[in-house]
Amino acid sequence: MKAEQENKSQVSVSTTASSRQVDIFVQFSGYKAWFKFFSERVALFVYLLTAAGYVLTANYCLTNDPKDLPLRQFFWTLVIETLFLVTLRVMDDLKDVDTDILAHPERPLPRGLVTAREASIVVHTLVAILLINGIILAIVENLACGLLCIATTLYYYSMFKEFGCGHWLSARPILYVITHQLVVLLMVLFPIAAFHGASSLKNILAWHAALLQFGGSFTFEVCRKLDPTAHIALGTYLIAYGKFKTFLMILFAVVIGAWASYVMAVEIIMWPFLGFLLLTVIVLFAKQ
Repeated sequence: MKAEQENKSQVSVSTTASSRQVDIFVQFSGYKAWFKFFSERVALFVYLLTAAGYVLTANYCLTNDPKDLPLRQFFWTLVIETLFLVTLRVMDDLKDVDTDILAHPERPLPRGLVTAREASIVVHTLVAILLINGIILAIVENLACGLLCIATTLYYYSMFKEFGCGHWLSARPILYVITHQLVVLLMVLFPIAAFHGASSLKNILAWHAALLQFGGSFTFEVCRKLDPTAHIALGTYLIAYGKFKTFLMILFAVVIGAWASYVMAVEIIMWPFLGFLLLTVIVLFAKQ
Protein backbone atom coordinates (compact mmCIF):
# COMPACT_ATOMS: atom_id res chain seq x y z
CA MET A 1 0.00 0.00 0.00
CA LYS A 2 2.79 2.35 0.96
CA ALA A 3 4.72 1.46 -2.21
CA GLU A 4 1.63 2.14 -4.30
CA GLN A 5 1.19 5.59 -2.73
CA GLU A 6 4.85 6.40 -3.38
CA ASN A 7 4.45 5.36 -7.02
CA LYS A 8 1.38 7.59 -7.38
CA SER A 9 3.29 10.46 -5.75
CA GLN A 10 6.20 10.01 -8.16
CA VAL A 11 3.83 9.92 -11.14
CA SER A 12 2.14 13.08 -9.85
CA VAL A 13 5.48 14.91 -9.45
CA SER A 14 6.62 13.70 -12.86
CA THR A 15 3.36 14.84 -14.45
CA THR A 16 3.62 18.25 -12.75
CA ALA A 17 7.21 18.73 -13.90
CA SER A 18 6.28 17.64 -17.41
CA SER A 19 3.32 20.02 -17.35
CA ARG A 20 5.58 22.90 -16.32
CA GLN A 21 7.98 22.10 -19.15
CA VAL A 22 5.09 22.08 -21.62
CA ASP A 23 3.81 25.40 -20.20
CA ILE A 24 7.22 27.01 -20.60
CA PHE A 25 7.51 25.61 -24.13
CA VAL A 26 4.02 26.79 -25.08
CA GLN A 27 4.70 30.28 -23.72
CA PHE A 28 7.68 30.68 -26.07
CA SER A 29 6.32 32.41 -29.14
CA GLY A 30 9.06 31.08 -31.41
CA TYR A 31 12.15 32.48 -33.05
CA LYS A 32 10.20 33.66 -36.09
CA ALA A 33 7.89 35.70 -33.88
CA TRP A 34 10.83 37.35 -32.16
CA PHE A 35 12.56 37.99 -35.46
CA LYS A 36 9.37 39.71 -36.61
CA PHE A 37 9.23 41.68 -33.34
CA PHE A 38 12.74 43.02 -33.83
CA SER A 39 12.20 43.68 -37.54
CA GLU A 40 9.11 45.76 -36.68
CA ARG A 41 10.31 47.55 -33.57
CA VAL A 42 14.09 47.83 -33.92
CA ALA A 43 15.33 50.08 -36.72
CA LEU A 44 18.81 48.57 -36.64
CA PHE A 45 20.36 50.90 -39.23
CA VAL A 46 19.03 53.96 -37.40
CA TYR A 47 20.27 52.58 -34.08
CA LEU A 48 23.73 51.92 -35.52
CA LEU A 49 23.80 55.42 -36.99
CA THR A 50 22.74 56.97 -33.67
CA ALA A 51 25.26 54.87 -31.74
CA ALA A 52 28.00 55.86 -34.20
CA GLY A 53 27.10 59.50 -33.56
CA TYR A 54 27.60 59.07 -29.82
CA VAL A 55 30.85 57.16 -30.27
CA LEU A 56 32.42 59.41 -32.91
CA THR A 57 31.43 62.52 -30.97
CA ALA A 58 33.09 61.02 -27.90
CA ASN A 59 36.31 60.37 -29.79
CA TYR A 60 36.66 63.56 -31.81
CA CYS A 61 35.48 66.06 -29.19
CA LEU A 62 38.93 65.79 -27.60
CA THR A 63 41.15 65.27 -30.65
CA ASN A 64 41.89 67.24 -33.81
CA ASP A 65 43.37 64.32 -35.74
CA PRO A 66 40.75 62.77 -38.08
CA LYS A 67 42.86 59.60 -38.29
CA ASP A 68 42.94 59.16 -34.53
CA LEU A 69 40.24 56.51 -34.07
CA PRO A 70 41.21 53.47 -31.95
CA LEU A 71 39.35 50.63 -33.68
CA ARG A 72 38.99 48.31 -30.68
CA GLN A 73 37.35 50.98 -28.53
CA PHE A 74 35.28 52.18 -31.50
CA PHE A 75 33.70 48.83 -32.35
CA TRP A 76 33.27 47.77 -28.72
CA THR A 77 31.54 50.97 -27.66
CA LEU A 78 29.51 51.01 -30.91
CA VAL A 79 28.10 47.56 -30.14
CA ILE A 80 27.36 48.50 -26.53
CA GLU A 81 25.68 51.79 -27.47
CA THR A 82 23.55 49.91 -30.01
CA LEU A 83 22.63 47.36 -27.33
CA PHE A 84 21.61 50.25 -25.05
CA LEU A 85 19.17 51.46 -27.71
CA VAL A 86 17.82 47.96 -28.42
CA THR A 87 17.35 47.34 -24.69
CA LEU A 88 15.53 50.65 -24.33
CA ARG A 89 13.20 49.71 -27.20
CA VAL A 90 12.19 46.39 -25.61
CA MET A 91 11.90 48.04 -22.18
CA ASP A 92 9.60 50.76 -23.53
CA ASP A 93 7.41 48.29 -25.40
CA LEU A 94 7.02 46.16 -22.28
CA LYS A 95 6.51 49.12 -19.96
CA ASP A 96 3.91 50.78 -22.21
CA VAL A 97 1.98 47.66 -23.23
CA ASP A 98 -1.21 48.71 -21.41
CA THR A 99 -1.18 52.10 -23.13
CA ASP A 100 -0.37 50.53 -26.49
CA ILE A 101 -3.38 48.21 -26.21
CA LEU A 102 -5.50 51.37 -26.46
CA ALA A 103 -3.37 53.62 -28.67
CA HIS A 104 -1.30 51.18 -30.77
CA PRO A 105 -3.00 47.76 -30.81
CA GLU A 106 -1.13 46.90 -34.01
CA ARG A 107 2.24 46.66 -32.20
CA PRO A 108 3.72 43.20 -31.47
CA LEU A 109 3.04 42.96 -27.72
CA PRO A 110 -0.57 44.26 -27.75
CA ARG A 111 -1.51 41.98 -30.64
CA GLY A 112 0.07 38.96 -28.94
CA LEU A 113 2.92 38.25 -31.35
CA VAL A 114 5.17 37.69 -28.31
CA THR A 115 4.32 37.59 -24.61
CA ALA A 116 5.13 40.10 -21.89
CA ARG A 117 6.85 37.32 -19.94
CA GLU A 118 9.22 36.67 -22.83
CA ALA A 119 9.87 40.38 -23.25
CA SER A 120 10.79 40.59 -19.56
CA ILE A 121 13.27 37.73 -19.99
CA VAL A 122 14.80 39.49 -23.02
CA VAL A 123 15.12 42.75 -21.05
CA HIS A 124 16.88 41.09 -18.13
CA THR A 125 19.14 39.10 -20.46
CA LEU A 126 20.23 42.27 -22.27
CA VAL A 127 20.80 44.04 -18.94
CA ALA A 128 22.98 41.14 -17.77
CA ILE A 129 25.01 41.25 -21.01
CA LEU A 130 25.58 45.00 -20.60
CA LEU A 131 26.61 44.65 -16.95
CA ILE A 132 29.08 41.89 -17.84
CA ASN A 133 30.53 44.10 -20.57
CA GLY A 134 30.90 46.90 -18.04
CA ILE A 135 32.91 44.64 -15.75
CA ILE A 136 35.12 43.49 -18.62
CA LEU A 137 35.65 47.08 -19.78
CA ALA A 138 36.71 48.07 -16.27
CA ILE A 139 39.39 45.37 -16.42
CA VAL A 140 40.51 45.66 -20.06
CA GLU A 141 40.16 49.41 -20.72
CA ASN A 142 39.88 51.53 -17.57
CA LEU A 143 37.80 51.65 -14.41
CA ALA A 144 35.93 54.85 -15.32
CA CYS A 145 34.82 53.42 -18.65
CA GLY A 146 33.52 50.22 -17.07
CA LEU A 147 31.75 52.04 -14.24
CA LEU A 148 30.06 54.42 -16.69
CA CYS A 149 28.85 51.45 -18.75
CA ILE A 150 27.43 49.86 -15.61
CA ALA A 151 25.92 53.18 -14.45
CA THR A 152 24.24 53.69 -17.84
CA THR A 153 22.78 50.18 -17.71
CA LEU A 154 21.47 50.66 -14.17
CA TYR A 155 20.00 54.04 -15.10
CA TYR A 156 18.18 52.43 -18.02
CA TYR A 157 16.84 49.77 -15.68
CA SER A 158 15.69 52.49 -13.25
CA MET A 159 13.88 54.15 -16.16
CA PHE A 160 12.26 50.81 -16.94
CA LYS A 161 11.03 50.67 -13.34
CA GLU A 162 10.02 54.36 -13.55
CA PHE A 163 12.34 55.11 -10.61
CA GLY A 164 9.76 53.51 -8.34
CA CYS A 165 7.38 56.47 -8.73
CA GLY A 166 5.83 56.03 -12.16
CA HIS A 167 2.39 57.45 -11.35
CA TRP A 168 3.93 60.52 -9.71
CA LEU A 169 6.23 61.16 -12.69
CA SER A 170 3.48 60.55 -15.25
CA ALA A 171 1.50 63.38 -13.69
CA ARG A 172 4.51 65.69 -14.21
CA PRO A 173 5.56 65.32 -17.87
CA ILE A 174 8.36 67.90 -17.65
CA LEU A 175 10.07 66.03 -14.82
CA TYR A 176 9.40 62.79 -16.67
CA VAL A 177 11.18 63.88 -19.84
CA ILE A 178 14.14 65.36 -17.93
CA THR A 179 14.70 62.24 -15.81
CA HIS A 180 14.44 60.04 -18.89
CA GLN A 181 16.87 62.13 -20.94
CA LEU A 182 19.66 62.48 -18.37
CA VAL A 183 20.88 59.02 -19.38
CA VAL A 184 22.14 60.60 -22.62
CA LEU A 185 24.89 62.32 -20.62
CA LEU A 186 26.13 58.92 -19.46
CA MET A 187 25.89 57.51 -22.98
CA VAL A 188 28.37 60.13 -24.20
CA LEU A 189 30.67 60.16 -21.18
CA PHE A 190 31.02 56.37 -21.32
CA PRO A 191 32.73 56.24 -24.76
CA ILE A 192 34.72 59.39 -23.92
CA ALA A 193 36.26 57.49 -21.00
CA ALA A 194 36.83 54.49 -23.28
CA PHE A 195 38.75 56.57 -25.83
CA HIS A 196 40.52 59.08 -23.62
CA GLY A 197 40.67 57.63 -20.11
CA ALA A 198 39.30 58.81 -16.78
CA SER A 199 41.22 62.11 -16.85
CA SER A 200 39.24 63.20 -19.92
CA LEU A 201 36.12 63.54 -17.77
CA LYS A 202 37.68 66.65 -16.23
CA ASN A 203 37.76 68.35 -19.64
CA ILE A 204 34.98 70.90 -20.14
CA LEU A 205 34.62 69.87 -23.80
CA ALA A 206 33.67 66.35 -22.73
CA TRP A 207 30.75 67.68 -20.72
CA HIS A 208 29.65 70.06 -23.45
CA ALA A 209 29.71 67.19 -25.94
CA ALA A 210 27.38 65.35 -23.57
CA LEU A 211 25.20 68.48 -23.22
CA LEU A 212 24.99 68.82 -27.00
CA GLN A 213 23.68 65.27 -27.30
CA PHE A 214 21.34 65.84 -24.35
CA GLY A 215 19.84 68.90 -26.04
CA GLY A 216 19.37 67.01 -29.29
CA SER A 217 17.79 64.00 -27.60
CA PHE A 218 15.52 66.22 -25.46
CA THR A 219 14.37 68.07 -28.58
CA PHE A 220 13.68 64.82 -30.41
CA GLU A 221 11.74 63.39 -27.47
CA VAL A 222 9.36 66.37 -27.36
CA CYS A 223 9.07 66.91 -31.12
CA ARG A 224 8.21 63.30 -31.88
CA LYS A 225 5.00 63.71 -29.87
CA LEU A 226 3.42 66.75 -31.50
CA ASP A 227 0.52 65.01 -33.22
CA PRO A 228 -2.63 66.88 -32.08
CA THR A 229 -4.76 63.85 -33.03
CA ALA A 230 -2.77 61.43 -30.83
CA HIS A 231 -4.78 59.15 -28.53
CA ILE A 232 -5.35 60.80 -25.16
CA ALA A 233 -3.93 57.70 -23.44
CA LEU A 234 -0.50 58.62 -24.80
CA GLY A 235 -0.45 61.77 -22.65
CA THR A 236 1.78 63.70 -25.06
CA TYR A 237 3.36 67.00 -24.04
CA LEU A 238 1.07 68.81 -26.46
CA ILE A 239 -1.98 67.28 -24.79
CA ALA A 240 -0.63 67.92 -21.27
CA TYR A 241 0.67 71.48 -21.70
CA GLY A 242 -0.68 73.00 -24.88
CA LYS A 243 1.28 74.63 -27.70
CA PHE A 244 2.93 77.51 -25.84
CA LYS A 245 4.43 75.52 -22.95
CA THR A 246 5.45 72.74 -25.32
CA PHE A 247 7.24 75.31 -27.47
CA LEU A 248 9.06 76.60 -24.38
CA MET A 249 10.24 73.04 -23.67
CA ILE A 250 11.60 72.77 -27.21
CA LEU A 251 13.21 76.20 -26.91
CA PHE A 252 14.90 75.14 -23.66
CA ALA A 253 16.42 72.09 -25.35
CA VAL A 254 17.50 74.10 -28.40
CA VAL A 255 19.23 76.71 -26.21
CA ILE A 256 21.19 73.94 -24.47
CA GLY A 257 22.28 72.59 -27.85
CA ALA A 258 23.14 76.05 -29.16
CA TRP A 259 25.28 76.86 -26.12
CA ALA A 260 27.09 73.53 -26.15
CA SER A 261 27.80 73.77 -29.88
CA TYR A 262 29.18 77.30 -29.38
CA VAL A 263 31.60 76.11 -26.68
CA MET A 264 32.68 73.26 -28.93
CA ALA A 265 33.14 75.65 -31.88
CA VAL A 266 30.67 73.81 -34.12
CA GLU A 267 27.98 76.50 -34.05
CA ILE A 268 28.44 77.15 -37.78
CA ILE A 269 27.11 73.62 -38.34
CA MET A 270 24.51 73.38 -35.59
CA TRP A 271 22.88 76.80 -35.41
CA PRO A 272 21.31 76.73 -38.91
CA PHE A 273 19.73 73.34 -38.10
CA LEU A 274 18.48 74.56 -34.73
CA GLY A 275 17.06 77.72 -36.28
CA PHE A 276 15.30 75.70 -38.97
CA LEU A 277 13.89 73.39 -36.31
CA LEU A 278 12.39 76.27 -34.32
CA LEU A 279 10.95 77.80 -37.49
CA THR A 280 9.38 74.47 -38.41
CA VAL A 281 7.78 74.11 -34.97
CA ILE A 282 6.40 77.67 -35.14
CA VAL A 283 4.87 77.01 -38.58
CA LEU A 284 3.47 73.67 -37.39
CA PHE A 285 1.82 75.20 -34.33
CA ALA A 286 0.48 78.13 -36.37
CA LYS A 287 -1.30 75.72 -38.72
CA GLN A 288 -2.83 73.62 -35.95
